[in-house]
This record gives sequence, C-alpha cells and structure tokens, in this order.
Amino acid sequence: MREVTFFWRSDRLEAIGTGPVLEVARRIEFLSYIKRVPKDIRCLFKFHLHEGKTIDDLRIIESLEVLEVVQESDNPEDGHLVICKILHPISSLNARTNGTYAVAGSKIDENGLTYILQGPSLKLRLLSGVLRLMAKPDRTSARTLKLTPQNHQSVLTEKQIKLAKFAYDRGYYDLPKRIKITELAEQLGLARATISEHLTKIEGILMDDLFSSMTDVRLTVDQARTIVETMEADMDNTEAYQTESFVGLIQRIKENIAYELPQDVENVPDLDANEHPEAILKRIQKDIS
Repeated sequence: MREVTFFWRSDRLEAIGTGPVLEVARRIEFLSYIKRVPKDIRCLFKFHLHEGKTIDDLRIIESLEVLEVVQESDNPEDGHLVICKILHPISSLNARTNGTYAVAGSKIDENGLTYILQGPSLKLRLLSGVLRLMAKPDRTSARTLKLTPQNHQSVLTEKQIKLAKFAYDRGYYDLPKRIKITELAEQLGLARATISEHLTKIEGILMDDLFSSMTDVRLTVDQARTIVETMEADMDNTEAYQTESFVGLIQRIKENIAYELPQDVENVPDLDANEHPEAILKRIQKDIS
C-alpha cells in the first residue's frame, strides 16, 4: 500500500477545475467519503468561508453540489460541516480504479490544493499519469504505508528478505563494502552470477516500490484517449456532469495529449464502445506495469 501526495499552487487551480472554490472558502478540508461510486461521489467536508460568504454561496461552484448541511457553526474558525457531491472527472476516475482513495489531509487553502491518495502502487501510477496530463503537479511525494507494523507485508518474498539481510549483515551495503559479491556467493555455496542476479532484482523491486508512484508516468495515445473517452461517456450519461468546468477540464486534457504525446494515430486501435470502463482501466494498468 502506498500514499502519494499531489500539490498544485493556488495560482494553478483554474487548470484543474477548482479555481472558483477559493472565491467562496479560504480553506476546505476533506474529512471522509459518505458514498463512493463513479457517478455518485459524496464526501463530508469542513468549509471555512470568507467573511461575508454563506453556505448558499457554495452552490455557485460547478464542481460541487451541496447536499446537506450537517453542522453550521456560529464561529467561523470552527468551520461548517457539509456533505457535497463531487462533480469532477478525476474524482470519478479515482472511484473507477477500485482501490485508490482520497484521505483526510486533502485540502484546498490559500497555498493551493493538496490531494492525498492511498492505494496500490500500480493504480496510483495510472492516476499520476492522468493528473500529469490534466495539469502537472507542482510537487509530488510518496511513502509506503505500514498498516500492520508488527507483521506488515513486504514487497519482497521471504527468500529475498533472507538474502538481502544476509548481504546487509555482512557489510555488502556498507560504504565502502566490507564484503565482495564473490565472497557472499562462496559463503552461500551459490554461483556469483546467481547472487548478483538476485540482489539486482531485490534492489530493483525496492526502488520501484519507493519511487514508482512519484514518477512522471507518460501514458500512450491509446491509454490517454480511452481514459478521456470514459470521462466523456460519464459526462454524456450524467446530467450533473454536463457543466462548463467539467467540459473545459476534459478539453484541457485533450490539448495536453496533443501537445505532449506522440501522435502515432495510425496504430491506435478503435475503442470498443461496449467495453466497461473498469475493463478499460484494468487493461491500461496492465500496460503500464
């Protein structure tokens, strides 16, 4: 399990379809999901409104639909608890991945948007690729989550852990090295090439686990196009998504695809209109793995 934090400065929020929010609220905190399916994403937020603004002013924000005011505070510093429906293509795509979730700590304030996602590394890489096409984050960071500290699952197999620890204990990873790979092989009674191959693979697994979610994932034309068409299908079939900001955001992604990705359109297969969006995402996730 990984956690990735994406951050966009406040002067770039317009590019990701959230600019108008700061005209009403000085700070918005994501607290939890209430309901989460691709076409109906409901979340509990804490809104800290600008002086002179009311909860009714939130209704002008196209990417949010106010559903219920849970608690309206008399003290502006306490914030108002409000359940809103999210009308944004990235939130819909995030729900479709069936494994990545926004978490508490995600927020919008005067500094910008902090979007924190948790989930498997591969699915986070897919979202990272789409977010990059939407508007490249100004800052990205990632970390591995140890959900069961006393017995957490490792990305390495038991045999790989034993080999890595054997090499570590004998100083193979010290600077300078206290033991050569030939000596490790002799102590283990295995061929030097075998030990070298296993250690290289272990190092690759650890580096991928550490950095893969932070990498600028570049989707192919086919991958990017199918994702955008999935978003457009959602928009065409859901009246609430037929807003100027939703349309504008998809158009911006299309423009970035044309600008950033090689246009090998002759080799782009036709999209099967009957293919389920989740099947499309699964295929793309397999392609980028």
